[in-house]
Amino acid sequence: MKKGVGFVVIALFAFFSCEKVVQIPLNEAEPQIVVEGVVKSLVGESYVLLSKTIGPYDSVDAIQNLSGALVEVSDGVGGSFVFAEDPLVSGRYVHPTFSVMPNTNYNLDISYEGQFLNAASRSLTLPQIDSFFVYQNIGGPGQEPDDTSNILIYTVSDNPAEKNYYRFVLWVNGVKENAIFIETDDLGNGETYTSPFFGISFNSLDTVYAELWSMNKANYDYFSALYTNLNQSPFSAAPADPPSNVENGIGYFGAFMVDTVSIIIP
Repeated sequence: MKKGVGFVVIALFAFFSCEKVVQIPLNEAEPQIVVEGVVKSLVGESYVLLSKTIGPYDSVDAIQNLSGALVEVSDGVGGSFVFAEDPLVSGRYVHPTFSVMPNTNYNLDISYEGQFLNAASRSLTLPQIDSFFVYQNIGGPGQEPDDTSNILIYTVSDNPAEKNYYRFVLWVNGVKENAIFIETDDLGNGETYTSPFFGISFNSLDTVYAELWSMNKANYDYFSALYTNLNQSPFSAAPADPPSNVENGIGYFGAFMVDTVSIIIP
């Protein structure tokens, strides 16, 4: 078994609302529409979240969700799905029965106050979580002799037939973690990867639910750039805008095949 290098942790500091909107570190410009378009292979769990950019010195509270848009997702085989605004979350658009199919092209079309945005994404194959388990480290460096650290470890099998990009999303006791983990199969196409989740602590009896998303390169590049911007030193050049696959807007639209797993920490 090949041991992978582990998923890169992205700390997304400025989230809010149900699915949480990212405050993207943009250069100063006119406000633009931000799209967070997540369509999944899990029935009824896709959403499109619309907001507007804020200035670099504005509070996160200034973020405005955009209500009243027309949002439609279509596939490459004649299917068309109108996403209705969630009555509980302004600016969040959902569909109760939609789900992504593997190796399929999807298009997103948005109309909002005379502005028209569109994006495209292609799904890959279903990713595979082989195992999820806990290693308990007792009395490690900097700990008392009877202190216990719970380390959550995953094993993932990579599909050798395609170039793969992955993202893990975790919920602990029903609360979504702000850390995001991404990885590619650059170092081992077709291999099985085993690695811990770094940067997150777990307590005994915590319930952890995880989703492993397969995504295309455009989505991976977006999150990689976001990671770079958020982790620049104070002496770095001004952050560049993350690369977007949304025409006439910013943000991302992704069609994700998803595998899931849950565990209770002993």
